Amino acid sequence: MTDEPQSSSQRIGFVSTRISGTDGVSLEVEKWAHVLEAMGHTCFYVAGQSDRPAERTFLIPEAHFTHPTIKQINRLCFEGGRRTLHLTAEIHETAWIIKQRLYDAIEKFKLDVVIAENCLTIPMNIPLGIALVETIVETGLGCIAHHHDFVWERERFLVNAVEDYIRFAFPPALATMQHVAINTKAARDFSRNTGLSCRVIPNVMNFDEPPAPLDDYASDFRETIGLTSDDILILQPTRVVPRKGIEHSIELIAQLKDPRAKLVITHAYGGGVTSHSGQAAARFGAGTN
Repeated sequence: MTDEPQSSSQRIGFVSTRISGTDGVSLEVEKWAHVLEAMGHTCFYVAGQSDRPAERTFLIPEAHFTHPTIKQINRLCFEGGRRTLHLTAEIHETAWIIKQRLYDAIEKFKLDVVIAENCLTIPMNIPLGIALVETIVETGLGCIAHHHDFVWERERFLVNAVEDYIRFAFPPALATMQHVAINTKAARDFSRNTGLSCRVIPNVMNFDEPPAPLDDYASDFRETIGLTSDDILILQPTRVVPRKGIEHSIELIAQLKDPRAKLVITHAYGGGVTSHSGQAAARFGAGTN
């Protein structure tokens, strides 16, 4: 993507379960919107929760993965057992509610293009995925499906009662849809698992802009976690799971050959270091704490 203004502006709607806070999806939505607005487009937000400008936001409560109906559907879909007639009906009834609201959002904002942010990637909200796919097909809207992590990367989705819905919407194969992954490995896995083409737009930071000044929480962060003023803090703000590429960070630290370099990973998985990251640390001669 480029910051150069374009002659034909579009009204673009980001659709997700949640566009709020500091999760990876919400942060990337902000970056994409910044670039798209600089190109002359206008961005809007359709989600179950949003902290974006109210005048450009359309809330659909059932689109959030914490909505009571969605939590109940997920529990029945992914905790074993066969799908019942009642569960199928509840999924379709909820999808119908969401679809009506999607149509309302499209009409209100006069949307030209939809960017589906991870909501056609992992089945955190099955009715939303179904509703969005049907809406795209029925309206003919162009759609970019921005994929952050896939269903096959999450063990809890492997055993389910909704394989047909997963194949239908997570991700879908539509002529009007372009698929985007956040790195080359994810794109290769996507194409291998779906047979569809996929572009790569990596998650990046703007290093031309200085970081924000330290707030009260960050002012003593280094001291709190046991680093000295001479240590070089290398921060990876992710969980320790294989798809986050922890081994690459560990290899980077090893290649620096500087005892002051300290890798800090903000979120553990299962309360500690996984065997995956432990093996990587051993391979590159790094310790873990």
